[in-house]
Amino acid sequence: MTCRGVFVVAALSAGCAGPLANLTHRTGVQAGEARFLVASLPTAADDEARVRGGLARVTPALARWGGLPVPVTVQIAPTHEALERAVHRRGFEWLRAWAQYDELIIQAPGTWAGTDRDVDELVLHELTHCLLFQQSGSAKTWASKQIPLWFREGLATVTADQGRSFPSLEDLASWLERRPAVDVFGDSERLSREAYGHVYGLSFHAMRFLLRRLGDQAVTGTMVAMKAGLDFEAAFERATGGTAQQFQTDFLTFLKLRGFRGFGLKRGRPRGLVPGRP
Repeated sequence: MTCRGVFVVAALSAGCAGPLANLTHRTGVQAGEARFLVASLPTAADDEARVRGGLARVTPALARWGGLPVPVTVQIAPTHEALERAVHRRGFEWLRAWAQYDELIIQAPGTWAGTDRDVDELVLHELTHCLLFQQSGSAKTWASKQIPLWFREGLATVTADQGRSFPSLEDLASWLERRPAVDVFGDSERLSREAYGHVYGLSFHAMRFLLRRLGDQAVTGTMVAMKAGLDFEAAFERATGGTAQQFQTDFLTFLKLRGFRGFGLKRGRPRGLVPGRP
C-alpha cells in the first residue's frame, strides 16, 4: 500500500539502495503491454516465481483504468524489516508492500502469503497505485497532485476486489457514530496507522459509492485532467461536476442515514484483514 508520506518521497528510491542492494537477481517480465523488471535475492527463486505469476495473472485487470504505460521495477524485500527500512516506515506490522510511480517493493510472499490469491490481491492493489500515478502525471509531477488517501486506496481496493477484508457499511456507520469528532477524510493519513481497517474500508466503500453514482468516467476523467496539469481537487471537480468536499459530505450522509440499506448490500462483521492491505 502507499501510506502517508506519498507526496514527500523524492529521496525514497535512493534510500532503498541500501536495504535492498543485495537484490542482484533480475528478471524481465512482459504481461500484455505492461513491462516489469523483478529484482530479488539470488536464493529467492520461489518468491520470485510467485510474484511473476501474480504479475501475469492480475495485469489484465488494469486495462479498466488504462493500463501501465511506464515499466515498473518490482523489488522483493526478503523480510518485513527490510521492507520497513526501505520505505522509511516503522511500526506498520500489516504493511506488505509500497508502490510509487514506477516502483513496487513487496515483502517476500513466503514470509506472509498463504495462497496465490493473497499474492494476486496485493500485487493488483499495488499496481493500481502505480497506474494511478502514471495516468495522472509524469515521473516529475505525479507526487505533486495531492491525491487523497480515500481515492488512492479506494481505487486500489476496489480494483483488487478486497471489500470482504474490511468493515461493512453498517459497521462503518456505527464506528463513526461512536466517534462524532473524527474527521475521517481529513485526518485519514494519521488514522490509517491506528484504525487501518476502518480507514481503508471507508476508502473502499467511498470509491464504490462514486462509481455507482457516476461510473468509471469519474476516475478516468479525474486522471486525464490531472495528466493535463490540474491537481486532484480541480481535476475531480472537472470530471464529476462537484467538489471532492461535496462528495465526501454526501458519502458521510449516506452512511449516517443508512442509505445503503435500500441498495440491498449485506451487513455483517469483517472477515479479517488481508495482510498488508492495503
